[in-house]
Amino acid sequence: MPEKTRENIAEQWLRALEDVDLFYEFCAPHCKVWHSSDDKMMTLKEAIDAVHGRGGLPPFRDSRYTLTDKGFVVQTSTTLQGTNVHLVQIAVVENGEVVSAEEYIGPEMDIAV
Repeated sequence: MPEKTRENIAEQWLRALEDVDLFYEFCAPHCKVWHSSDDKMMTLKEAIDAVHGRGGLPPFRDSRYTLTDKGFVVQTSTTLQGTNVHLVQIAVVENGEVVSAEEYIGPEMDIAV
């Protein structure tokens, strides 16, 4: 099996946004996941179970990644209840596995005052 690089893990991550069970293939079993929507740290399994409990993920668009020294950043968008929502996911990779992920979620809005 070829070595898992940050780049091929990031590419797998984009595919996993359509099938969350794929996260098990490249995330460490002890991977910790945090979402800005609930400010709660959870295990990978808890995060995937929560997605299944809500009926899955919405379709994402314009998904892309940028490699970093420690892993990669994914940017993507979706529409929830008629509102465009943007997500930034920061993944840390160690020894060919994602060991932590943080997801920042924000609705599209005019913040000019």
